[in-house]
Amino acid sequence: MVTTRSMFDRELKTLNGDLLRLGELVETQLVEAVLALQNRDTAMAHRVVEFDTTINQMRYDIEEHCYTLLALQQPNTTDLRRIVAGVSIATNLERMGDHAAGIGRLTLRLAELPAAIHIPMFTEMAKLAAENLAQTMVALDGFNADLARQVVAQDAKIDEVHKRIYDYLIKTMTDNPATIEYATLLLWVSHDIERFADRVCNICERIVYTVTGNLHEPRTK
Repeated sequence: MVTTRSMFDRELKTLNGDLLRLGELVETQLVEAVLALQNRDTAMAHRVVEFDTTINQMRYDIEEHCYTLLALQQPNTTDLRRIVAGVSIATNLERMGDHAAGIGRLTLRLAELPAAIHIPMFTEMAKLAAENLAQTMVALDGFNADLARQVVAQDAKIDEVHKRIYDYLIKTMTDNPATIEYATLLLWVSHDIERFADRVCNICERIVYTVTGNLHEPRTK
């Protein structure tokens, strides 16, 4: 006999599975966006930009599922945290998809300019951000607050790369004003990756909240 609780648990499992799937797709979006940038691959950049519509729809579907669970079920305290956190996690993942799509659009703009500057550090920065997201999804799958905290601590590495890129591009523009337009667009790329990583930390905070009920754990930066 299927009980109301078992049906509700099944719905919560589906919710978590949808979040994990969205996380996988967003991670792929970032990796492909930076790969398109580094290779000046406009076809791949277009695909990243166009796929953002799918990411948006998945976020809306997850939100609707969460609101349905709140309206039709009677969640206990832990369940309520899972559902509320699910809305926040889906929103952050969708925004991360926006940052990836933003890199795709910047790549298309850069393709119209002579290739003036190449930043190998973008690959390193995106790899760190993608790895943090992957570990965050592992933490979400197992409701592992300790792992979520570890991911937050790793974010400082991404900030360091962001600072190195920023300093290099500012110096490049100062030394050669002809590079200003190209370098400015690359600054926005670095900003998008850095903000993507920050939203990974937001998700980690929601995982900790789901497990502990603590919504205000301090970050390391």
